[in-house]
Amino acid sequence: MADTETPARRLQVANARPDDAGRGLARLSHTTMESLALVEGDVVEIVGKRATPSRVVKGYPEDEGLDILRLDGLQRANAGIGSGDFVEIRKAESRPASRVVFAPAQQNLRLQGSGEALKRSFGMRPLTTGDIVATAGQQRVDRGDMPPALQQMLNAPAYALQEIRLMVVSSSPKGIVHIAPETE
Repeated sequence: MADTETPARRLQVANARPDDAGRGLARLSHTTMESLALVEGDVVEIVGKRATPSRVVKGYPEDEGLDILRLDGLQRANAGIGSGDFVEIRKAESRPASRVVFAPAQQNLRLQGSGEALKRSFGMRPLTTGDIVATAGQQRVDRGDMPPALQQMLNAPAYALQEIRLMVVSSSPKGIVHIAPETE
């Protein structure tokens, strides 16, 4: 949890653009980031009906000077809020997880696959027990002048051909954690 001395802001929630979907990002204006002593990449705790973490990135140019927080649908659901609702946001700390347990978020789905692929999908993303997260259908790899065949191979889906929603069942330690190379 965030420290009670940490400055907090009350912001109105707006929808993120489709290319941010499932990435666990919170878009804030430069002025809002400054007022909360945040830099891009910091972790924040978003408190609606439920608290959920997110990683901060710069807002869209048209949002500069506005007190809005742009979140995707999964993050809004994790916080128990909708577009247009107001939330409290504050800087938070994320610790490396020694272990994270995921379960399918939908019934009658059995998963088999590599834990390493999940690490690639969720690496450094802040999580907390009860959150729903989604695997990305594509892993974006920008390698410059790499041969096209190799780029295609590296950009292949990491876990599945479609998005799969998973619930964070538990983590060790408890609280806000992120997947690190040593996470089980």
